[in-house]
Parts: sequence; structure tokens; C-alpha cells
Amino acid sequence: MGRSLKIQKTNIGSGSTVTGNPPVTAYNQNVLTDAGFTSFGNLIDPDAGSGTGLTNSQFLGVVGGVPATSNPSATFPEVLTQANILLADGTNTAYGNSQILRQKGAHKFMVANLDSITSDGSFIVGQAYQIASLGNTAWTSYGAPTTVAVGDVFTATSVGGAGTGTAYPVGTCVLQNSATPTAGFMSVGYTFNGGSTTYASYITNKWVRDWNGMTYGNYNNGNDGENIYSNENYYVTNFFSNVGTVTLSGADVINSAPGNNGSVYIAQIDNVTS
Repeated sequence: MGRSLKIQKTNIGSGSTVTGNPPVTAYNQNVLTDAGFTSFGNLIDPDAGSGTGLTNSQFLGVVGGVPATSNPSATFPEVLTQANILLADGTNTAYGNSQILRQKGAHKFMVANLDSITSDGSFIVGQAYQIASLGNTAWTSYGAPTTVAVGDVFTATSVGGAGTGTAYPVGTCVLQNSATPTAGFMSVGYTFNGGSTTYASYITNKWVRDWNGMTYGNYNNGNDGENIYSNENYYVTNFFSNVGTVTLSGADVINSAPGNNGSVYIAQIDNVTS
């Protein structure tokens, strides 16, 4: 299913640093991880990024994010989706701006709908939520963990009370070829070669595929379904440019340029920066 769309984060106490003369090693240092793939300015051969429309401060690849706890920026944007979450009571949120919390399969993701804010007292029993604001809500009385924080995901055991806290509905949705996905589905838009928005049938950190000949067999709400590939187009993902190509590893090189089998378009994924 490819790599998941990782969240930009710090691995607490997972690294070490060496400083001083004589050198002294400090253990249990924090390490920033999953902040996008290497920028072109840091490549061994910086010329590998020529012709892509990207600068040395930008990078190929994309990251997901937990909207309540991560901080998207112009430097490190996060994937934006439109998701229509099917709720535990059989209703749905309608499609709205959402962000990926976790990858569940090649085309299936856990998402939080940011345009569907639920107030304390209106929770649906059995529905998953992500805490958006703590307020004075007694979260632990309604299914949240003992140590509660913004960004926590919990399943509601009660409709709540009269507190001031709010939460985003959370659900698992499957990619759909639509700007307005139906209940249980979501969409991720992208552009390439200066064209109009297209929707992904499959997306990972590195690649996005279109719907050309793409179908899924035996899909239902409890099953990813089987991937059936048939001549779908694929592109290299990024957040910053929808023009240009990159050279594939192992491609033929003719007169210092990639051969006909050696380049692939880059695609700019819909994203948020704040």
C-alpha cells in the first residue's frame, strides 16, 4: 500500500548529539522527523532539481497532519482533503475541509472533518471524535482518556453535557473521483503540467495516481477492496509546483537529458499552510 502520509513530528528522546573537544555525547535528544523529503538544495547533485519549477527550499513528497496538534506552514504544508464522514447514527457530515490522521490502506484514510464542529451535548454515542478545544467539558466522562489534550481521538460514550468544549467528527473514508464526495468517501485534488484539478485514486508520500482505468473490486465499508490497475497515470507528489518533470532512477540519459523512458510529471497536491 506504500508509505503512509506521515505527520510532521518530533521523536522525543530518540537521538543523540556530539559536541565539544574532547567530544561529549548527549543522549535522548529530540529529533524532527517526517518533515518532507530532502530539499533540492541538499541533494548530492543539486542539478537533479532543474526544470521542476521548485526552489532549493522546497521538496518533493507530501506530509499529512493532525489539524489540532500540528502547525502547517508555507515551508511545510499539509495535505488537504474533502471528506464526507458516515456517522455512527447513519447520518453524515456532508463534504468539508478535512485532514488526514492516519492511513488505513492504499486508498483509505482516517480523517477529521474540520468543517463539522460538534459541541458538548451533541455527541453521537459510538462516534469517534478528535478534540478541537478543551473548554470546561468533562471529557473523561464521555469516553476520552484520563489525561486529555487537544488532538486526542476518542469514541463518545455519551452525548455530553453543558460544557464549552468542541470536537471534530472522525471517520474512515475511501478516495472518490469527485469534488463533492458522498457519505463514506473523500477526495484529494491535485494539478500537473499547469492543468486543472484532478482527483487521486491512490496517494502516498511519493506518488499519486489518477482514475484512468482504475477500479476497486468487492468494496464495502468494512473492506479496502482489491486494487485493479489498468493503465492509470502516476505522478511525483509535492506541494509547491504543478509544472515540470523529474528524472526516474535508472533512466536512460541522452546528451545529459533524460530519455523518453526517464521522466515523470510532478503533481501539486491540494494543501493547507495555516
